[in-house]
Amino acid sequence: MKCIAIDDEPLALDILNYYCGQVPSIRLLGAYTDPLDGLSYVRSTQPDLLFLDIRMPELSGIDVVNALGKNVLVIFTTAHREYAVEGFELNVVDYLLKPFDFDRFLTAYTKAEERFQMLQKTDRKLPDIGETLAFKCSYQNIQLPLSDILYIEAFDNYVKIVTQNKTYMPVMTLKSILSLLPKSKFVRVHKSLIIPFARIKSFNHAVVVTETIQAPVGRTFQKAFLEKMNALKARG
Repeated sequence: MKCIAIDDEPLALDILNYYCGQVPSIRLLGAYTDPLDGLSYVRSTQPDLLFLDIRMPELSGIDVVNALGKNVLVIFTTAHREYAVEGFELNVVDYLLKPFDFDRFLTAYTKAEERFQMLQKTDRKLPDIGETLAFKCSYQNIQLPLSDILYIEAFDNYVKIVTQNKTYMPVMTLKSILSLLPKSKFVRVHKSLIIPFARIKSFNHAVVVTETIQAPVGRTFQKAFLEKMNALKARG
C-alpha cells in the first residue's frame, strides 16, 4: 500500500518511518511535518493510506480528513485521547494513541490493509474528493457546496466565506483554507482575497470584477493570476 505520514513532531515521523520500513507491503511515499505541504502531496500522489496526527498548527488532522472526504484511508496517530470519538465518527481505520509500539502499529495497519483489499475485491473505488468545502464554524460541521461560494476574504483571525444567502466566519487563515480548495476552481488575487474562477466576469493586470465585487489584484499575485486566466481562455 502507498502511504504518507503527516505529523508536526519530527520524532513521531522517525518512528513511523522505522515501523513502515519493517512491513514489506508498505511503501512510504513521504513524511511531512507541515500539514499544508502534506495535504498538497496527498492530493498529487493519491496514496492508499494516510498516517495522520490530529493537533497540528495551521491545519488539524480533522481538517485534512474533511478536505479529502473518503478519498484515502486514514489512521490517526495522536497523543490526545479526547479526539478518539471524533476520529471514529469520521470513519477512520484506527486511532493510535502515542506512544504506541510496533505491535499496535501493525494491528492498525492490518485493519487498513483488510479494508483496502475488501474494496479491491468488490471492485469499489474510494470516491473522489467531493465538490464541497468542509470546515467548522460556530461549533457546527459545515459542508458547503463550492458552487455557492462568491468569494473568501481574510478578516482578522477569521475568514469570511461569502455566499448568496449567508456569510460564514470560521477561525482559519486564508492560507489554510486555500489548501482545502481545488486549484482548478479558485484563485488568490490579493493577500486577503480568494475568488472562484467561475465568478469572474472581467479582469486585467490590476483589477478583477465578479458578479458581486470589484477588487484589486495584488502585485505579488498578478503574474500567477494572469497566467491562470490566460490558460483558461486558451482552453476555451
